[in-house]
Amino acid sequence: MGFRSPLAHAIILVLISLPYAINLGKSSIWDANEAFYAETPREMLVSGDYLAPHFNFQPRAQKPPLTYWAVLLSYKLFGVSEFAVRLPSALAAIGVILFSYALARLLFSPRAALIAGIVTATTARVFILARRLPIDILLLFFLTGALYFLVRALLRNDKRSWAFACVFLSLGFLTKGPVALCIPAAAYVLWALWSRRFRIGGSHLLMGAVIFSAIVLPWYILIYRAHGWTYIAPFFLKDNLGRFAAETFGPARGPLYYVSVYAVDFFPWSLLVLAALLFLWRRRKTEEPLRSLSFGLPLVWCAVTFLLFSLSKNKQEYYIAPLYPAAAVILAGVLDRFLLPQDQHSRNRWFTGIYVSFAALLPGMAILIPFALKTLMPHLAPVLHYGPSIFLAAGFALLWWTVVRRKHVESFAVFAGTLWFIFLVCSTFYLPALEPFRPVKEFCRIIDGQSDGNAQAGFFRTAVPSMVFYLRRPIFEEAGYEQMLQRLESQQPVFCILNRNDYAFFAERQNLKTYVLARRARFSVRLSTLLNAGYSPGEELILISNRPFSEKNRSGDRPIL
Repeated sequence: MGFRSPLAHAIILVLISLPYAINLGKSSIWDANEAFYAETPREMLVSGDYLAPHFNFQPRAQKPPLTYWAVLLSYKLFGVSEFAVRLPSALAAIGVILFSYALARLLFSPRAALIAGIVTATTARVFILARRLPIDILLLFFLTGALYFLVRALLRNDKRSWAFACVFLSLGFLTKGPVALCIPAAAYVLWALWSRRFRIGGSHLLMGAVIFSAIVLPWYILIYRAHGWTYIAPFFLKDNLGRFAAETFGPARGPLYYVSVYAVDFFPWSLLVLAALLFLWRRRKTEEPLRSLSFGLPLVWCAVTFLLFSLSKNKQEYYIAPLYPAAAVILAGVLDRFLLPQDQHSRNRWFTGIYVSFAALLPGMAILIPFALKTLMPHLAPVLHYGPSIFLAAGFALLWWTVVRRKHVESFAVFAGTLWFIFLVCSTFYLPALEPFRPVKEFCRIIDGQSDGNAQAGFFRTAVPSMVFYLRRPIFEEAGYEQMLQRLESQQPVFCILNRNDYAFFAERQNLKTYVLARRARFSVRLSTLLNAGYSPGEELILISNRPFSEKNRSGDRPIL
């Protein structure tokens, strides 16, 4: 069985997908974003209202319902759990890998397909989205699928493929709104103007409008009939137009913010893609690869995604994720068509230089990783502290040998295999090992055992909305010191999660009695935290109450997930 056989490709695709499917239920819900997509479907399940999203038992108008429905279906099949929350995300991520593979196969060759699938599977941002942000990995799945079917429709003049592209775009709109249309539409129009190839006519647009209306409009019509503009207006005006035009949703970030995000989130492939683009630029007059469908449309797709969100006033690191599969396809095409053939050694100096640079990083990583792991996770077995360093040292030796021998296919295999191993051990060992530093689930177990249904529970100036998922009742979200004082001074039992600095304010109040029920370090990978043995001021979460801890009630009647 050679590596060109379909069976070999299937085995490799299964292997590179493994990190996305392992230990889905071993980690508690991530704050803050994952909590919204865990709790909102749970409230749909409890209330029976599948139309109007609610979080913390209040209307949640920020996003359309498709992500909630996907998790809701998972709940119905497997019960309410962390595993059920993440299963749709894992399947979507594997779908992104498969569509990247299929797109490169369509445009280039089976070998390019395998390269694109491997690059996508070993992209850090794709892995992170699959583990903690259901809505964005689902959007990435629909956009990558839409790009595949759009290219297929253009190559084959196939209306069925165009119909599938419209279905994926419509589902993307029902996932996150207009951005699902803006990126593909702008990318196609700009590429068509650039290449002077307009292949989508009026009949295609009419078909697309019919498909879009059939998929998207029913929910908007039903939600309008039930709630008026309560859900629709805030979504379009505040969550879409507002996020693009105003900086009120996050820290101010400059127009070059995504340069560093791309370099880090797509590392080390970001360096190889840069080399690939330089290579294509040098061939622009002889072969015009940038005007072709194979390279041109994915390149414009990447540029549109990057520029669109660079112009946005509100910037989050995961917004540019739709460009990574397209960039993987570009890299795969360049490697397959121009650089990997054995008679092209002289053209590999850019890539050889990057391989050498990456190999030079491995010894440093091998030295630093045990220090970081022993600082963050001292409870791990020694083999987990030092095992990755041994593997990285072996990777360094192999990569250096393949580069010196000019075995470029083998260099890529070692390059990708090292990244895959890192993702695999993270899923298998290190993500579950972070749980002692993510105490919200444990705190909720204590609250559940110490309180009845009349007690107030919530958080103060530290966003831990997963509380509502684990407590299964409304919580308060307090930000003002005076308002929090009033809660703690009330006759009603109050349980609150806050950080160490904020707790000091209440502890100093002579007329206020507060009791610390639990305190745990909170996970942080900031350099200051690592240098201070894993702790820094404010990185400790504390559970306090205006009632003392009761041994009599230390075990709750209802098990926490």
